[in-house]
Amino acid sequence: MSLKKYCTLLGCCFLITGASSAQSKPIPNDYPVMKLIEPTGYTQSARNLTGKNILFLYFPDCDHCQREGSAMAQHASAFKNYQVWFISTAPHEENQKFAQIYRLAIHKNFHFVRTEMQDVLTNFGSIPTPSVYIYNAEKKLTHVFKGETRIEEIIKAL
Repeated sequence: MSLKKYCTLLGCCFLITGASSAQSKPIPNDYPVMKLIEPTGYTQSARNLTGKNILFLYFPDCDHCQREGSAMAQHASAFKNYQVWFISTAPHEENQKFAQIYRLAIHKNFHFVRTEMQDVLTNFGSIPTPSVYIYNAEKKLTHVFKGETRIEEIIKAL
């Protein structure tokens, strides 16, 4: 077994034992650093999401978002293995109305949260709505759809 000594610029030394000097790699995480604020006020970071997730960035009064949201409701079973996060900068009341009108709120894996405009701009820049980001269970971004997209194309990417 080898014994290695590592020192930092601060003068602290660490002793590490082991047969190999291979360092563990950090777990990749492609999720944005953005707040997801639930109607209850509970706030979490998108970076902490686990499992398979879809981030659906939208505006409740956007015609394109309304059509895509309606199509997602009609094909909700295709999303059963994902948590779908409908994220908007609009007030919670508008998001909840959208969820009710398009019959999205009845699906337990569909979540309606808000975020701050600055979080959207910092992480994605200026994007068309809706924009869809699909992540696998390993927190890797697998597909991006910017602007209104046919539901069949999104489902094919799952």
